Amino acid sequence: MAEAILGLEAKPLDPAPLRKRIEELLRSRRENDPAWWNDLAGAHIRLGVPQEAVKLLEPVLRKFDTNYGVHANLGTAYHLLGRYQDAEREIARDLEINPEAHFGLEKYHLALLQYLSRPTNYQYRHVYVDEFTDSFLHGGIKAYPNPVAMPFDVGDTNTALRAESENELRRMQTAGEDAQRERREFLRGLADLDLPPAYRQHWYLGSDPKLEEGVIYMASLNPREPACFVMLGVKSLHNRDLNLAINAYERAIQLGSSQGDLLQEHINSLREHIRKARMHNRSTFVTAMLIVVPAVLVALFFLRKARTRRSQLALA
Repeated sequence: MAEAILGLEAKPLDPAPLRKRIEELLRSRRENDPAWWNDLAGAHIRLGVPQEAVKLLEPVLRKFDTNYGVHANLGTAYHLLGRYQDAEREIARDLEINPEAHFGLEKYHLALLQYLSRPTNYQYRHVYVDEFTDSFLHGGIKAYPNPVAMPFDVGDTNTALRAESENELRRMQTAGEDAQRERREFLRGLADLDLPPAYRQHWYLGSDPKLEEGVIYMASLNPREPACFVMLGVKSLHNRDLNLAINAYERAIQLGSSQGDLLQEHINSLREHIRKARMHNRSTFVTAMLIVVPAVLVALFFLRKARTRRSQLALA
């Protein structure tokens, strides 16, 4: 987790081996083999030209519709091009073919895409592992998911109430009201009205044993995506590591997160909690010293007195 949040960005990839690999694949064409198409498209993706992977795979998509790799590579290429809805469709399809794809981590890719496909105001009041949205908006140092999975068919049922709440939220923001708790309550109410992301039909990521591995994996693949670092911060809080959470939120702000004001509120709250904890620890230490030191001095006094008495008796 610390490496994902604090680590230096990876060095640029040497393109020469990838270009050589592409040349080799083109010299030995196997156009009826989906593995050949996946190798070729994957090399273009790693080379940083996802548009070439799209050109390769779109024409053969129907031919290899049941091949997991074709959908995964095409979805990844769409993602890199910012075509989030197209990417979501392909990643959802590859998970239909193999629900445990990428060692059980591909579902985090789907969750991120379903978040990025939503409007900005939705993104502002959610995190991409949606089970943690409520605790994120609640603030404070706790970051626990809802204890039970939310039924998929709730939410998105009262358009008028949502519109009214969004108008009130905008009024509060434009009026510059410093009512953080009240504003977060509005955001939580709006988030409750939103239709849950489709991945929650199949998975409850809040208690997934691969949760930490999944959010680290997504951040490693998307090192410029603020949402990934917000989620790393949330998971750090879940681990009770406040300093790492602060670093993750600061990184998300640096990357241009639309949640910058919420993240700064969290950072300020966490720093204040750390400050108070340190003051409490110092106070506890001083109190302990005020008790222990006199007790030690008294014990030494009586010990010295006892030794003096024994010496006098020996001389007598």
